[in-house]
Order: sequence, then structure tokens, then C-alpha cells
Amino acid sequence: MGAPRIPCRRCMITGLREEEVLLRLSDYIDAIEPDRRTPDAEYRRRLAVCETCDKLADGMCRECGCFVLYRAAVATNDCPDLPSRW
Repeated sequence: MGAPRIPCRRCMITGLREEEVLLRLSDYIDAIEPDRRTPDAEYRRRLAVCETCDKLADGMCRECGCFVLYRAAVATNDCPDLPSRW
């Protein structure tokens, strides 16, 4: 018996155009309370690290199944890779 499988979030939004997905992600990020949001410079750094990761696939982390744009936007989140990349 292996680890539980994480449902693919991209599959859960089947039927939405890519523009709609990005708009909804943007809405989620905008709704993060300012005191919980990652500062802009750190957010950009996190995304730059993710862009070099071999576990990034179509904007999603294959390690945890999250949308990296959102995960990186929450200051208390960390990279799920071991060891964490940020």
C-alpha cells in the first residue's frame, strides 16, 4: 500500500480555458490577506526557483499537486521537495 494519491487539480477544473484558470488563480492570490502574502521580491524568487525544478509541470508541482503560483504566494508555505528549495 503506497502513499495516498493526490488528485490532479488541473483535472478537477476540466472544461475551463487556460485564461479562466489563470484568472481564478489570480483571484485566489488577490484574496490572500496582506499579512499572509509573500513579499513581491520573495514571490518572484520562489517562482524563479520553481521554473528550474524538474518537478514543475504546466504550472503545477508534481511533488504535491499544487499550483505553484498560489503556493508561492502564501508566506508560510514552503517548497514540498525534500530538502525544500525555498
